[in-house]
Amino acid sequence: WREAGCFVMPMSHEGFRSNLDIKDVSEQIQACIDEDQNIERELDELLGRRSALEKEIDRVMYPAEAHSLQQNIEGLTKKIADTSITAFSLSSKVRKLDVAQARLKETIDHIEKIVNLKTTIEKVNVLIEKKSYGEAAEMTFQVLHKEETKLINDASFEVILGLEKKLVDLVSDDCGKACVKAAVAAKKRAAQKPEESKLQELGVSTSDEKKEMSPEFARVFDLCKILPKLDQQSQGLSKYCIAARTMLVVGSKKLTLPKNLNPSKFPDKLSEMLDAIAFCIQTHNPILTKFFGPGSVLRLIQELLEECDNKIHELVSRFIEANKIAKISKTVDGFRRNQKKSHGGSNTGKSASQYNPKMLDGLLEQAAYILREIQIFDYNIRQLGERAREKLSETPSQQKLLKAMRANHRLKDSLPRTTKVNQLQHQLTSYYITIEEYFMSKDVKTAISLDDDSDEAQTSSMVDDVFYIVKKCSERAFSTCDINSACAIVNLLNDLLFTMYKDQLNSRVEGCWENIGNLSTLIFNQDQKAQNKAEDALIQDFNNLQVSAKHILTLKSYLEEHAKEVFRHIPTAVKMALSCLEALNDSSESFMRIVHKNLNKFVDMEVEKVNGPQALGSLLERFSQQSYELRESEYTTQHANDVYVPKLIHALSKQHQALESRLTDANLDLVLHALANHVVKRIESCVLRKRFTFWGGLKLDKDIRKISSFFNGVCTKPIRGKFLRVMQIASLLQVDKVGEILDYWTSDSQVWRLSPREVKQILSLRLEFSREEIAKLKL
Repeated sequence: WREAGCFVMPMSHEGFRSNLDIKDVSEQIQACIDEDQNIERELDELLGRRSALEKEIDRVMYPAEAHSLQQNIEGLTKKIADTSITAFSLSSKVRKLDVAQARLKETIDHIEKIVNLKTTIEKVNVLIEKKSYGEAAEMTFQVLHKEETKLINDASFEVILGLEKKLVDLVSDDCGKACVKAAVAAKKRAAQKPEESKLQELGVSTSDEKKEMSPEFARVFDLCKILPKLDQQSQGLSKYCIAARTMLVVGSKKLTLPKNLNPSKFPDKLSEMLDAIAFCIQTHNPILTKFFGPGSVLRLIQELLEECDNKIHELVSRFIEANKIAKISKTVDGFRRNQKKSHGGSNTGKSASQYNPKMLDGLLEQAAYILREIQIFDYNIRQLGERAREKLSETPSQQKLLKAMRANHRLKDSLPRTTKVNQLQHQLTSYYITIEEYFMSKDVKTAISLDDDSDEAQTSSMVDDVFYIVKKCSERAFSTCDINSACAIVNLLNDLLFTMYKDQLNSRVEGCWENIGNLSTLIFNQDQKAQNKAEDALIQDFNNLQVSAKHILTLKSYLEEHAKEVFRHIPTAVKMALSCLEALNDSSESFMRIVHKNLNKFVDMEVEKVNGPQALGSLLERFSQQSYELRESEYTTQHANDVYVPKLIHALSKQHQALESRLTDANLDLVLHALANHVVKRIESCVLRKRFTFWGGLKLDKDIRKISSFFNGVCTKPIRGKFLRVMQIASLLQVDKVGEILDYWTSDSQVWRLSPREVKQILSLRLEFSREEIAKLKL
């Protein structure tokens, strides 16, 4: 088995016998024999090829040649080793040569820089002698601040540093002298020439207008532009801005305040000053951005705001003094206080009456204009300063400038929180509010005293006059762009309308009622003309109240839109204004409460008039005389020949026509609603005292619907709701059986205005229904 190449595990006789039989064993033995024969043939073939190969080797290589080849190989190996050693030595020398060459290159570059530095020093010295500071600064800037590698330890570098410092001193010194020279020249030109261009006044040169610029102005700003190249960006910016401020003040007449300025010209002069300052910032901003970087205009804003603080403070102070605003404010404030103490007595505050309202109106317009201009300018310049400060924080170079501003300027990197102009502005605002309150109160009183109650007009003249005054004053307060002024005047006008004006209207209504007298007087009064005149006056007062309530809401809506426009950039101010204006709703409602109260009283009076059997009051009284205990034949007859309801509707129509031209549309609608309510109550009161049949209930329903139809035709607002209760009463009186009411009661088609007790009470009015059946109803 081993020779046949097969290895088997030993197996027990029992296993062998159980798995193989003789035939299988014979086949396995024959297979092994065949395999052994194949292996022997392969071995014989390999052995035969060996002898052939040995013969071929012996034929190709002889022993002598093999020995020579071996020697050659050894010699070649030795040469390769020697060559490798030589190459390593050569590589080491090459590396040393590269290092030497690099050092030589550095030395040459160093020498070239030294030569260039010395050449630069010579050129800079020459340029300094020629006073070509701009070119010299450019050269020092290239060497000291622009090149990546600097010869810091070289003596020439110290020399160039010294030259830069020298240039800084020379440029700074020349800049100061040039600024003084330019100021003197500008002052002379201002005295000689009445008018100059804006750019000449500001001292700014551009390529298009270079010929128009004075050389003094151009020299100052050119020197300032050199300093950033000498690593003096902050100093250059400061000198530039101070020079710009000086040129604006000295070279421009717009910031000069004449001694004998007409008091009426102060607002125009203020606008002129603020325009000049704004134009100066607008003109210098691109130049500052180009040479000193984004946000550098903040430094100019600081300078000009300081100058503005001085000039505008002087102007506003002179305005207050020239117009004696402080004295006027004190006088009218004393008048107001004395008036409150004396409850409107006529012997107090006589000195305040010396002020002409027309004069005060013009003065208030000027004060409001000045306050608005200051407020808008202050807001805009602070917004511009804030944006400039944000730009200064964006890049490292500008952050360096910002740090220098914080260290060297008294305002650091911000604008003053409160200026002298702001303080004076608050003072002028206080004067304005006091005088505006007096002006508004006085004009309203004048409008009331000059009231024209023409018979042809639905309202008297004082209504439009009063609201023209309060709208003008409130609009002027909002135009100051100061939320405190706006809210103060709105509160004052609301208090004025709610107290003095409303009390005046209410007292007039009460006076009219006294003139008309009580009901018994009217019944026996034969002077119909006087009675009609008294009623016309009363109706006009009703109209005054209603139109005033409407005007208050109109004024509120107008001021809300005005506030959103004026304070659109300040959401908190808009919110304050809207909150303040909400109080006008209460005032309007208080006017309407008086209207409702008196119109109901007026309707009662009109209904109760007894002017013949066809009068409204008489017809309503006759309703109680109508019989509704009808049979079918009687119902048919009365339906065809009914005269009562048409007469009642005719009387109502006549009353409507009498009031239509005298009342406003809103008041007419209120009167008709009140009249309908009165008619409904009178009908319901009469119904509860009558007895009905089915046909009587049907007739009542038709009568009510005719009256309701009339009111629906003449009223602008829906009036069906007032008749709903009596219509439900009429529907109850038309049921065939008592139990039928349950179908209506449980239906969701309508909301019942009657209680279960009232339903049973109405059903008890039917002659056909027994009390026992009604009592059994479960509602």
